Amino acid sequence: MQPTTRKNILLSIKAITAIFLFTAVSFTFMSFKMHKIYTDLWQQLGISKEKGIRNIEESFLNGAFYYYGAEKARNIVAGDRAAIAKDLLVYVKQQVNSDAFKNQYELQRKNARPVQYKQKMKTKEEIRKEKIDETEKSIKETEANMKTMKPEMVKALQPMLELLKNNLKDYKDPNSKMIDLFYQSEQMSQDNNKTSYEESMKQWEEQYPADYRQLIKRRLQKFIDLASTVDFSAELKLVNGKKKFVNPVYEAKAYDWKQVFRAGKDVIEPAMTFAQQWIKELN
Repeated sequence: MQPTTRKNILLSIKAITAIFLFTAVSFTFMSFKMHKIYTDLWQQLGISKEKGIRNIEESFLNGAFYYYGAEKARNIVAGDRAAIAKDLLVYVKQQVNSDAFKNQYELQRKNARPVQYKQKMKTKEEIRKEKIDETEKSIKETEANMKTMKPEMVKALQPMLELLKNNLKDYKDPNSKMIDLFYQSEQMSQDNNKTSYEESMKQWEEQYPADYRQLIKRRLQKFIDLASTVDFSAELKLVNGKKKFVNPVYEAKAYDWKQVFRAGKDVIEPAMTFAQQWIKELN
């Protein structure tokens, strides 16, 4: 097989894995028969089975594309691209449905759960006592310091001392407006903390659904939605030795969109069918 052909096949399979966002290596599968021992695959990819499975899990859990370590992937002689993609998806499905993946997801979900820091709300009288104690301490310290200062410094500090005494008098007033403001601030702080926690919990529940199958459906649907927008008949042109889309709108598309295009219709359509069927099974 010519190097160019191998490169195209690699890009195609790499694209399908990247867009699904849950496979680990650039699994440039040959037309593996189901009875083929997968150990041979890992050896040919130049990656251990443990690392390959770990990358699948990381990709699916985190929504990123992990294929690090598959140094030998480019050297595999591949067969029919559609068959390769099917083998890939069947294998990934097996791994994602394993107890190991489910347990890892549950652990990640648990660790990501927002923590609610509960703090007892102060009563108005507790705030009053706190402010009175603080102010009395400040007055006492200021008066003690003023005894050791020069007259001009004492004169400069006198307005501050008077302010402290006025505040103390206000705090002791049962109808103090300042205490009311401090109490309102305490209430607002409690309300804000509660709202922030509730919003964090809502985001957590959306990002980490209790049923891990919802996460799988989300990844699959994301792929389907993206793939359905790709124009596989788009024309390319050579610019400085690199292929570019003739249509500037396509050239401005995101990397994932271009990866789907590079994979080709013969790979993407079966993959979409596979994903749609998988979603039905998850419902």
